[in-house]
Amino acid sequence: MATQQDHPRAVDPQTRSLPSVEQCRRFYAQEIRAVAGLDSHALVAAFARVSRESFLGPPPWLIGSGTSLRPAAYRATSDVRDLYHDVFVALKGEKSLNNGQPGMIARLLAALDLWEGMRVLHMGCGTGYYTAILAEVVGLDGAVTAVEVDPDLAAQAKTNLARYPNVQVLNQDGATLEPSPCDAILINAGVTHPHPAWLTSLTQSGVLVLPLAVGRTPASADALVVRIHRCGNRFAAEPVTVLTIFPSTSLRDPARQFQLNAAFESHRILAVHSVRAEAHEPCQTCIVHTPGFCLCAEVPGSRKPPESSRPG
Repeated sequence: MATQQDHPRAVDPQTRSLPSVEQCRRFYAQEIRAVAGLDSHALVAAFARVSRESFLGPPPWLIGSGTSLRPAAYRATSDVRDLYHDVFVALKGEKSLNNGQPGMIARLLAALDLWEGMRVLHMGCGTGYYTAILAEVVGLDGAVTAVEVDPDLAAQAKTNLARYPNVQVLNQDGATLEPSPCDAILINAGVTHPHPAWLTSLTQSGVLVLPLAVGRTPASADALVVRIHRCGNRFAAEPVTVLTIFPSTSLRDPARQFQLNAAFESHRILAVHSVRAEAHEPCQTCIVHTPGFCLCAEVPGSRKPPESSRPG
């Protein structure tokens, strides 16, 4: 029988002292809880359970952090423990298409106010890692529809998520999908406006988390994320965070982006309190007024802007 003396490098003292992958995953979940300010125990537990490496293909993996999506920002690693930090991981590095930074995506998941039994729509699911987090939280009584326009990534997501009976994966452009009623919708791509069906498909008290493209050029990957909450026939809205995200392949309109960016640079967009989808004339409460999608300072249930946004 071989001994350690026969193979003096068989046990590396440094490797032996490293924590296990399971320990790293549990610590990672606590790191994400602290970074993203999570107060959902179910969401933190899902991050501790789901094996991230199962959704990223074989090593070596290309990882990065911060807001840069330049390929030069990636670092190669074959240590699975490196995946359990607040880093993004390349899915298609040549396109700067990544499995997003967990601390940032966790903020978007938290904004959905998830609970067991919810029906969730996840647009731009990539290879399915964050879809799995959603599926864990909503449980077997809930359902997640995951949509991915890239056929390669959609095929990988379908394989990766096969063990979740509460998940359906569609290879489709989200702009062409007419969704069933949803309690929560996460858009994981930068858009300048929502598909009208995303709003109408929301159930009462349903939530849409929407990254709105800003930046001075159509190629910009910067976005302001807005949380839209259905209140009867009206929609409350509030800003969530700013991030860098892969642009939508369809729901991008340069004229709307120009308006969004102007409101973003002037900080007027931070006064958003509601979304209006019905046709109306521009008025003093309109922050970004476009056909079928208007960001307003008006508080739902009133026809007046909040005191802080009134002139004088």
